Amino acid sequence: MLESRFVNSQRMQERGRRAGFVALLGAVAAAAVGEAMMFVAVPWFVLETTGSVTQTGFVVAVGAVGAGVTGFAAGPLVDRVGFKATAITSYLVGGAAAATIPLLHDAGRLDFPALLGLVLAASLFDIPGVTAVSGLVPSVAQAAAVPLERANALLTAVRQISHLCGPTLGGLAIALVGTANVLLVNAAACTMAAAVVALGVPVIAGRRVRAETGGYAAQLRSGLRTLRRHPLLRALTMSSTAFNGLDSAFSGVVLVTYAYQHLGSAASLGVLLTAFGLGTAAGLFGYAAMGHRISRRRTFLTAGCCTGLLVAPLAALPPLPVAAGLLALLGAVAAPVAPVRMTALQHSVPEGRYGRVVTAIDTLALTAVPLGSAVAVPLVAGLGLRPALLLLSAAYLVVVAVCVWTPAFRMMDEKTESVNLTSIDNA
Repeated sequence: MLESRFVNSQRMQERGRRAGFVALLGAVAAAAVGEAMMFVAVPWFVLETTGSVTQTGFVVAVGAVGAGVTGFAAGPLVDRVGFKATAITSYLVGGAAAATIPLLHDAGRLDFPALLGLVLAASLFDIPGVTAVSGLVPSVAQAAAVPLERANALLTAVRQISHLCGPTLGGLAIALVGTANVLLVNAAACTMAAAVVALGVPVIAGRRVRAETGGYAAQLRSGLRTLRRHPLLRALTMSSTAFNGLDSAFSGVVLVTYAYQHLGSAASLGVLLTAFGLGTAAGLFGYAAMGHRISRRRTFLTAGCCTGLLVAPLAALPPLPVAAGLLALLGAVAAPVAPVRMTALQHSVPEGRYGRVVTAIDTLALTAVPLGSAVAVPLVAGLGLRPALLLLSAAYLVVVAVCVWTPAFRMMDEKTESVNLTSIDNA
């Protein structure tokens, strides 16, 4: 009898420890689905209300640029306020801005500048919010006795699946209930995510670190200084930026051209992207199962190398079933890159500077997205699709080769890294 009570008590304690991690995954899932629905709803709403393709493109571009600029500037705020409070604020601000758009429109007070401001407000805390959530992961994973690699892989998988399903759900919802109501659904999802984090994630996971001396600008500079002088952080920034540019060129230009010119339909593009998304989800769950047992550096480099090798066969311009299979395999082998990178950052960034350093890395990496697409357009137009795919494959392999020969990447497998902030600041 006593043994049975002890076992039941142990099970209840284990469930309690895991509750914070499950709550974080649930909050991310709800917010990510709402965000993915917004990708469809916002451009459609602007087009419906203004009738202008130019204004629609301008709104989307301003939202993306504003998110990047604000994300970089808000880094010290994440460290000052704490991860939990920042995540809750990010969800609430995004949800409130999304809900205000249809409410002002129904009241007849939504002119174009107001719409532009609300779309910008909805994206202002995107990067700080993502950074704050990743900052929460180590403590909730430790409390749940979940390996950090597994926790990051599951978190990335939840986002991947949500982004895979969200646009489809958004399109269906627009057809069924109207664009304005889809924006309200997103607001409800964000509010629910904020409530789940507030009530379900332990306070210790989001505690503030004692602020450094100096003003806000000085703390922002200290984050950049840490990034510049820390070998692994510097290497991860450069590799993330390079891979982001190549990924943007591949998915945003080359793959679209391939579907249009050789497969002949937008539906084919949808099949390819779906295959890639499903493959990525499968790869993430596979890494979640065994990622903590294998070398992070080896996983990172192998995934990058296989990505380059799998892009090359597409230069043969295969039929849709073969191309979809290649994209699914490509997604599966490339999937571990994101959780490996996140785990390396969580181990390497000095305590108290995680917000400002990671937001800077993410913002710098995002600058490569439009650059990659801009370079790919004249490349495809001037050389043709086959040479462009072969060059893209070679570019992936070159980036991986540089990573192989960069000594800093050997630091990825260190479980913890002793960082002397004084030496960094005075270097």
